[in-house]
Amino acid sequence: MGQIQKEISVTAENKPGTLAKAAGCLKEEGVSIQAACAWGEGGKATFMFLTDNNTKAMEALRKGGYSATEEEVVTSVLANRIGSFAEATHKMGQAGIDINYCYVSASGPNALAVFATNNNQKAKGLLP
Repeated sequence: MGQIQKEISVTAENKPGTLAKAAGCLKEEGVSIQAACAWGEGGKATFMFLTDNNTKAMEALRKGGYSATEEEVVTSVLANRIGSFAEATHKMGQAGIDINYCYVSASGPNALAVFATNNNQKAKGLLP
């Protein structure tokens, strides 16, 4: 079954080194990043972090001058095999769940999938 977690979202100026500085803030406070997603658009950069300690992470980012918020997401460990992501997203689509965004990272036999949906509780029950 999927799991509800809090994801940290940061918006900052889009310039070289900004992501490194934000990640460095977490490192300095001993916070482990479990998953990350980042992109730049125009002059704005957006970072999303799943961490092992959001309380420390939020404080570290604020100390570093970043504005950070927390949002609920659904996470699931999928098998790292052809079709597992398609199966998970198909189940959500069939159930009428709208996926606002997602990101996935695979290593070894497993993949960590992170979904922000219009119904995280329902999605949680559909995911492995």
